[in-house]
Amino acid sequence: MSIKKTKIGVISYIEPEIPVADEGVSQFKKVIEDCFKNSEYKIVINFRSVPYIDSEGIEALLDVLAEVRKKGGSIKISDPNPVCSDIFTATRLDSLFEIYTSADKAGRSFL
Repeated sequence: MSIKKTKIGVISYIEPEIPVADEGVSQFKKVIEDCFKNSEYKIVINFRSVPYIDSEGIEALLDVLAEVRKKGGSIKISDPNPVCSDIFTATRLDSLFEIYTSADKAGRSFL
C-alpha cells in the first residue's frame, strides 16, 4: 500500500491507497510537501482507495489547504468512497473543498 503521485501538465494527482490516519498521515503529508517543494500548487487528491480518514488526517488536509491557498493554488478532492464522503459531510469539509466524482473532472476544473 502506498501513495501514488502523477503529474499531468501543471496538475499533480495524488492517490493514497492507505488510510489517511495514523502512519498514513505522515506519508500523505510528505507527498504533499514534495509537491510544494516543486512549486506544484494545483493538486487533485483521489480518495477512491482510501478506506477512511481520521481526525489527524482531517487536520493534515486543512493544513495543506491553508498552505496551498497562500501560494495561490488549490486542492480538489475526487472520487471519495462512501465512508470518506460521509466523513467529509459530517465534518463539513465538503464546504471547504471542491469534491468531484472523478479525478478527470477535478483536473479539468483547473482549466
